[in-house]
Amino acid sequence: VAVVINDQLPAATKRIQENAAANSLQVDITTEDVSVLLHQRPFDFLFLDCYGSSVHYLDAAFRNVPKNGILAITSTDDAALYGKASDVTLRNYSGYVVKTSYAKELAARLVLASVVRAAAKCNKGVEVLCCVALKSFITVIVRVLRGPSAANKCVRKIRHIIHCCMCEDRAFYPQTVYPLEQPYSLLSCDCWSKSAGKWAVELGPVWCDEIFDPTFCQAMLSQATKLQLPHKVTTLLTTIVSEARCKDHPGANVSIGGDKENTLTEGLEESITGPEEEEEEEGIHGQSYHSVDNDTDGETPTKRLKTEHPVLRSPPFYFNLHRHSPKGHDLGKINKVVEYLRSSTHKASRTHFDPEAIRTSCTLAEFTKLLLEFSNAQS
Repeated sequence: VAVVINDQLPAATKRIQENAAANSLQVDITTEDVSVLLHQRPFDFLFLDCYGSSVHYLDAAFRNVPKNGILAITSTDDAALYGKASDVTLRNYSGYVVKTSYAKELAARLVLASVVRAAAKCNKGVEVLCCVALKSFITVIVRVLRGPSAANKCVRKIRHIIHCCMCEDRAFYPQTVYPLEQPYSLLSCDCWSKSAGKWAVELGPVWCDEIFDPTFCQAMLSQATKLQLPHKVTTLLTTIVSEARCKDHPGANVSIGGDKENTLTEGLEESITGPEEEEEEEGIHGQSYHSVDNDTDGETPTKRLKTEHPVLRSPPFYFNLHRHSPKGHDLGKINKVVEYLRSSTHKASRTHFDPEAIRTSCTLAEFTKLLLEFSNAQS
């Protein structure tokens, strides 16, 4: 495999040469401007490690990438992504975010929205394979799909979020060009009726579809196990695989072995050929936490407010236990809470975004109610 490593800093280039020589690797080391290099040469796999925001290189990255090419994009501008510098967020990502308990996933979806818009300019779409957010960096891995149809489908998956500033309930807006008469009805909470004033804000726009591909994540875990990577790496990947599948029944374990169906090559082939051939339903591709009553009698199909919300394989966002647990109640171990939610016919899993949070298909109202029932059952 022909490998090209590019860095404009002389000190970094020298270190790359030393590392390549020490490991007996045949690599092509360049010092080009990365945007110029990406416009000149196509790459099947591109790992873009940015110091700061990645949006400045996205147009160049999608210019020559071939069909089924894979892009791994890392951003480190945590001030803009986590709502600490709203002006920078608006300038770089054309969106608005605030500090929330689910800030890391919100930041990953904000980056994905910028990635999708950059791909759509080149008549390309993306299939999201994995998102990882640790410490001060966020990495998103996507596979490129060709054609205006794929681009249009991906662009329609960029939505705004309504976020309650009191209880942090949240929901994606439906796909419509008409204003909502009662946007608070999208939320499962009733904070708006208990207090005067406006207690919800509009965040985004962000990516509202899947952020994990279980096949790809399982393939990474299998390869990490074969290569005997550090325990920290395999533990992280195990959590990501469980998060990608988000089971709805107890006792569902994650495979770590190197079974034939979980090898890297076959896993990639399956995820390459599958999603591109499937027909996609219209409507919002994200989980809504409340339905909207809307009378569409007499309207044409193009004017209807799309309020059907297909449930994602992995529910969007997660709830922090310390933020939403009942006051004065001890919940014990988080894994037992996950099992209790699954036994209540809800999807639930741990999340690598926050070790003290649970990804679940429950609404916030259902989540707090189940936590109270679990606490009473434990006592």
